[in-house]
Amino acid sequence: MADRSESGTLEGEEFVMFYKALTQRDEVFKIFQDFSKDGKKLTLLEFVDFLRQEQLEVENTEEMAMDLIARYEPSETAKKRHALSIDGFLMYLCSVDGAIFNVSHEPVYQEMKQPLCHYFISSSHNTYLMEDQIRGQSSVEGYIRALMRGCRCVEVDTWDGPNGEPIVYHGHTFTSKIFFKDVISAINKYAFRVSEFPVILSLENHCSVEQQDTMAQILKSILGEKLVTGTLDGRIPVHLPSPEELRGKIILKGKKIGSLEDSYGEPSVDPDGEVSEEEDGAEVDEENIHNEDKKESKA
Repeated sequence: MADRSESGTLEGEEFVMFYKALTQRDEVFKIFQDFSKDGKKLTLLEFVDFLRQEQLEVENTEEMAMDLIARYEPSETAKKRHALSIDGFLMYLCSVDGAIFNVSHEPVYQEMKQPLCHYFISSSHNTYLMEDQIRGQSSVEGYIRALMRGCRCVEVDTWDGPNGEPIVYHGHTFTSKIFFKDVISAINKYAFRVSEFPVILSLENHCSVEQQDTMAQILKSILGEKLVTGTLDGRIPVHLPSPEELRGKIILKGKKIGSLEDSYGEPSVDPDGEVSEEEDGAEVDEENIHNEDKKESKA
């Protein structure tokens, strides 16, 4: 529509037309017209009326209006006349000054020294997907977007890839595939841009033991000291560490193999992640005992 010259490109006024069509907000324009006498601009007094009636500002409204016009009005001519165009009005409403959110709450003001499990954690499911879960595109952009929005837990579905390289995608679907190392590189770069509090990698691991070894090497080489590989003080904890203690750290979350105590002694599982014969036998005995209890109760 904007390419009136039909040249295949947008030039000069055509680009301006395209931008205005793209950013047009009918609901904002209606409010603007409700307060504007000529429908083209808000005079200083008209803008003051808007601030008082709609924004519920009560103190120094005229001074505030002049300051907002100076900051958000793109037209120098309108600035000199202390008027606000529809473009300036929209820029103001989309700014921090026009937001309903109290900016004093942007810094973390909660107490962050409780165990990690005491908090709600902003989490993402199938973070790598940009579109639908059947044929959608997988991209590291999904991780960048999630982390830049403050997400603290992202999901990584890993599968065996070509040439011994683990890949990430939605298994058994037609979604595209990305390399695990590219995902980890993106997480490493953007994990703490928005927040210093810990990031959790929720691993849905479908890789063979060989490619799990490759995953471990990738995680250690790219994340380095950020990666939590043991307890903070080297001892078995009685509770989870706090977000404050885990600042700048990346935690792996996946299927548990054995108990935490086992990692400090003899492993209870074989390298393939299978339960040992002793542990398997214990589970069978426990089930038999449970069944025997049922029989006795019926008798």
